[in-house]
Amino acid sequence: MNNQLLTVSSSPHVLGGASVRSFNLEFLIALAPALLVGFYYFGAPAVMVVCLAAASCVATEALCNVIAKKTQNLGDLHALLTGVVLGMLLPAGVPFWLPIVGGFVAIVLGKMLFGGLGAYPMNPALIAWAALALSWPEHMKAFYTPLAEGDPEISMTLLMEFKDDVAVLEMYGMGEIWKGLLPGAIGTTCTWALLAGGVYLVVRKIIRWHIPVAVLVGTLLMSLLASYTDPRIIELGWEGFGAHLNLAWFHMGAGGLMMAAVFLATEPVSSPVTPKGMLWYGLLIGVMTVIVRHWGSAGSGAYYGVLVMSAATPLFDRLRPKVLGKPRPLY
Repeated sequence: MNNQLLTVSSSPHVLGGASVRSFNLEFLIALAPALLVGFYYFGAPAVMVVCLAAASCVATEALCNVIAKKTQNLGDLHALLTGVVLGMLLPAGVPFWLPIVGGFVAIVLGKMLFGGLGAYPMNPALIAWAALALSWPEHMKAFYTPLAEGDPEISMTLLMEFKDDVAVLEMYGMGEIWKGLLPGAIGTTCTWALLAGGVYLVVRKIIRWHIPVAVLVGTLLMSLLASYTDPRIIELGWEGFGAHLNLAWFHMGAGGLMMAAVFLATEPVSSPVTPKGMLWYGLLIGVMTVIVRHWGSAGSGAYYGVLVMSAATPLFDRLRPKVLGKPRPLY
């Protein structure tokens, strides 16, 4: 009888064809429509911002690996994906050094500080965006008008105007808002392009439908509540359910909510894994988005909603289906 012990490697023991690289590549493909629309709307400045953010993330991760004496893993495309997402969240009018600083913050403070890929509690690109928004708020408001002729001019976003006067809801059509023909960040203005990317990810089974749908449902429900309770909305004198529903379409199409619902909230490391946890996570992101936009001081409620709810992911993962049956004694 052979008494030699069998050595079993760590999990996973069943391997498929998927890899970190293929997963991140699918995300980059899904981001392509919104990214290309952003380049078309804002021109060369947008291309420069995204390229600088991506290059900064890749270079910073390579440097961190050298310092830590780790094998270079840039081939998994995660650093590139982080940089592209960060660039899409930025205005086209930011100074050239801002995306470089943002890429450094995303990798060092948002990723490596927690142990690298798979260990961070929040989306690294969002951590960098929040750091830039808090540190240089004046630069983070350098939004250009899409398809502007001549020298680009800095303009207010729709959410900025909404903060000042809710009557802006009656100035723009929902088609114009969802197409992204208004000032905004590079990759978050065209809601239709972001939605197309989300459908691609769901069809390819890269993400599940629970989180994006829950975010939109939470936004819808809270928007309807706000339309009947916010004194500023009440003063508009809307009549009929359809008129009040316009507020929900506005929130879904403005301020990068679709970007948050499809690409930021579904980040696999920082989002829940149980179906019930996903639904509550997404629902509360949508609710918080509307609350911040109506009664908070910041306009980007969707991004802050993702950050806050990502911190609560361990709690959401405790929401599991009830175990069938009852325990009984062995004897």
